[in-house]
Amino acid sequence: MKQYRPSPDADVNDGESRLPGRVYRLAANADNLSLRLLDLALVTLAWSLATVVGFEANSAKSMSLHLLWVIPLAIVAQLGGHRLAGLYGPVWRYASVDEAVRVVKGVLGGTIAALTVIGTAKLLVGFDYTFLTATPVAVLISLLTCGGVRFQSRLFAVERQHARSGDGGLRTVIVGAGSSGAALAYELTHTRAGRNVVVVGFVDDDPDLLGRSVRGLQVLGPTTELDRVCRDHEIERILITEPASDRQHLKTIVDRALRTKAQVKVLPLSTGRVDGPLVHGLRDLDVTDLLGREHAPVDLGEIGQYLGGTTVLITGAGGSIGSEIARQVVRFGPRRLLLLDKDETLLHDVSIGDLATAEPVLADICDEVRVRDLFQRYRPDVVFHAAALKHVPILERYPVEAVRTNVFGTWSLVNTAAEFGCGRFVHISTDKAADPCSVMGATKRAAEQIVFEVGRRHSLPYVAVRFGNVLGSRGSVVPTFLRQIVEGGPVTVTSEHMTRFFMTIPEAVSLVLQSGAMADGSRIYLLDMGEPVSILSLARQLIRLAGLRPGADIAIEITGTRPGERLHERLHDDAEEIGTSPHDSISSLNPKTPWSWGELVDTLTTLRKSVDARDDDLVRDQLEAMLRHGGVVCELGEDHPADTAPAPGQPAPADGASSPRAERSSAPRGAAPTSAQLA
Repeated sequence: MKQYRPSPDADVNDGESRLPGRVYRLAANADNLSLRLLDLALVTLAWSLATVVGFEANSAKSMSLHLLWVIPLAIVAQLGGHRLAGLYGPVWRYASVDEAVRVVKGVLGGTIAALTVIGTAKLLVGFDYTFLTATPVAVLISLLTCGGVRFQSRLFAVERQHARSGDGGLRTVIVGAGSSGAALAYELTHTRAGRNVVVVGFVDDDPDLLGRSVRGLQVLGPTTELDRVCRDHEIERILITEPASDRQHLKTIVDRALRTKAQVKVLPLSTGRVDGPLVHGLRDLDVTDLLGREHAPVDLGEIGQYLGGTTVLITGAGGSIGSEIARQVVRFGPRRLLLLDKDETLLHDVSIGDLATAEPVLADICDEVRVRDLFQRYRPDVVFHAAALKHVPILERYPVEAVRTNVFGTWSLVNTAAEFGCGRFVHISTDKAADPCSVMGATKRAAEQIVFEVGRRHSLPYVAVRFGNVLGSRGSVVPTFLRQIVEGGPVTVTSEHMTRFFMTIPEAVSLVLQSGAMADGSRIYLLDMGEPVSILSLARQLIRLAGLRPGADIAIEITGTRPGERLHERLHDDAEEIGTSPHDSISSLNPKTPWSWGELVDTLTTLRKSVDARDDDLVRDQLEAMLRHGGVVCELGEDHPADTAPAPGQPAPADGASSPRAERSSAPRGAAPTSAQLA
């Protein structure tokens, strides 16, 4: 058999390829050799001093003779213990607690071996040696010297971190000195991730930690003193590591942080952990951090029971709410998902990606023939009705179009659904429907009553779900503010006193689906919106989120309220009875004055004639009268004064100040037609 012989070139290449490894091993061995020589000198010093302390001979000569042969044996035994403990393997510039334990084991093990050697020599020779005096000296000196040599690089690294405070590093404070905050501080002070960062200390509300140090960094004060801490220590960045289990507490911290001049970042810990280094988990604040509300849990099992394997129709599917309903519904495995919208572009955009299997339907809910054909062909089991006109100032000028879509579009859709046996109908409403003072709010309140009465007439679980503003919807205040900030300002706010209720789109939609699961009859449901948010404060916070200064970098301009707007929204009014529901974040509303079916039909018939006649003034008056007949206090008109009612939790106007309702009532207006005249 022919044997393989490597060519000379192969030998050369192989040698070259092994050269870096050889150099590395030589360097490593040299490093270990120097460490062994240092240990030899240090252990010799330790046992020499220990022997001087423990040797009780009468003459220096006899002591010197014993040193010459006893101490070398002890040193050999000590170094053997070091080797067995692995003190010549680690890369000591990355040493941690594990390596410190290894040093302790090596020194103690070597000491026991050395004492064994000395004890044996004492028995053989018979010289005096006080173990109780000498041994602690040998152990102490060995630990201090051998450990100090190995950990000097780590000690110098800590000193370099403290010295960097004057080298232009970004001065940083960490909010939260718990496990996450301590771990983040360690990464920033001991890894390359913190090379441009100077961690000044912590801020924490735990009274047991105040004034103490964590990871060598002082707890500078509670979160209530965050502004003072930032001023006193010239803080440039705030890192918030508080867990998101208490969103209201987190919001309070965020609000305080945004009042400082420092950059703010958060470590998202809603799941209790972050994969990989914590530094990589830091993110900028977003709008949801400003709400400070928990995402209400829902019963996925209940939702899946009525959505799984069914045909679901979503109107207004191209909008912010409709598209999110589609994305959440598809997870429950409907047999068929129909996405209806009259805007071709929005419909195209929503029916791609995860919703590619859904069937887009280009149609207008006001087209009764098209709606009827749709139900006859697909027979939807569940309808989510999100299609509506919603911009308050525009609808104030065009009440005919508002009523055509929001009232008669809903009337056509819900009656057709009942006729074809649709088992569940969920209508999306708004807080502007409570105590309505705008055309938009009045049309949505009328639509609520229509859905309620149709469900009641046919004994079907048809419900309306009322909630406030959602963050990020097209045309809402947040995207408008962000666009104005990007354009350099000014940010326009209608009033410095205006407040609104907010929730995230995913949370609102999940509660809408939960409301559909709870529906056991005709209902109006109200979502828990939490506390109202100041629009002016929101504008300032969004400017701060962009890294700019309100008033200095971006101007804020107060423009005044627009037609139909009021300062503070309401969630329900005196015409409704509020009750509980099986879900803590959902309330039940029932009209105190329900309609008779005949009255509702007659009123809508009259209203439709005015819509067909394109008479905006008459439509507005008839819409107002329709709601009054249902017990809803309603005053509409382009010239009505702005709502100056106090926000929830604020004091009422001083004596003699007229209420917004009184102001609107005293405004000169033509007499609204009665329900008998409408019929």
